[in-house]
Amino acid sequence: MQNAYQLSERLTVNQVAQHLNVHAATVYRWTFQGVRGKRLRSFLIGGRRYVALADLEHFLRPEDQAQTVSEDESRRSKRAQERLRSFGIDGLKGKDGAE
Repeated sequence: MQNAYQLSERLTVNQVAQHLNVHAATVYRWTFQGVRGKRLRSFLIGGRRYVALADLEHFLRPEDQAQTVSEDESRRSKRAQERLRSFGIDGLKGKDGAE
């Protein structure tokens, strides 16, 4: 299972800034405010902000080649369900009792 929390699949904000040759403040702005209607997804681990490689690629991809929101949500939902199962939780059930 691929996991954005693995060291090889994440970059610090400073690493992203160096890679793209921009200031770290610019990367922070992209994560909080976005640019041109797109926001760079990031997450915190131990007080440090990281960006998953897949999220950086999605952010940099031209809009006409970007995945649809429903495909992205479906992928993230499956990943979340797998993570829950790894903790011994079968899954979250909706109001009607169905998963």
